[in-house]
Amino acid sequence: MELVDELGAGHRVWSVGIGAAGWMDLDGGTVLFSPHLAWRNEPLRANLQRLLRRPVLLTNDADAAAWAEWRFGAGQGEDRLVCITLGTGIGGAMVMDGRVERGRFGVAGEFGHQIIMPGGQRCECGNRGCWEQYASGNALGREARILARANSPVAQELLATVGGDAEQITGAIVTELALAGDAACRELLDEVGEWLGLGLANLAASLDPGLFVIGGDSARRGPAGGACP
Repeated sequence: MELVDELGAGHRVWSVGIGAAGWMDLDGGTVLFSPHLAWRNEPLRANLQRLLRRPVLLTNDADAAAWAEWRFGAGQGEDRLVCITLGTGIGGAMVMDGRVERGRFGVAGEFGHQIIMPGGQRCECGNRGCWEQYASGNALGREARILARANSPVAQELLATVGGDAEQITGAIVTELALAGDAACRELLDEVGEWLGLGLANLAASLDPGLFVIGGDSARRGPAGGACP
């Protein structure tokens, strides 16, 4: 409510648009499932309309990002655009021939949950081996914590940064140290980059897009952000 008031200061706000993490129904009213939040069949639009006392337009956050890139950003003029958002997990969306492709049930574009390593890391969605378990900010932090818990000599800079508490290591910290030249962090970031490239190659073979746009919080911190044909 405070954010709407702040952004709407000096304007007459008729409605509010929100991009939310999770799998939406086709009507854009209910979050069917969100792996990283406690939403299961959550009537989010109705709840927000009661809180904000205005009409609310609700969509998946990656769908909103893809549409914004197609309309105003790196994807302008591209008829077949795939957007990847890197952060806690991996989100995704497609804009095909001027419209967001949402699939038969509204959950198209959940690329982070393609199985890339059968029997691999357990994912918050319940499966094992999902792409986001190997190529996301969470994955980067997890691998760094494993290295630090082993008290490896190559992880001393990491541990020093967090006061010796390996559990405080995040993907953002690893990325910052990698960009500053720390060899161990650069190696960890390279591994995540390899997994990211593998997943993108699978999507290229499956969808044949004209352009990938890679964004999100983790991409902004590192060298991966941008657009690639």
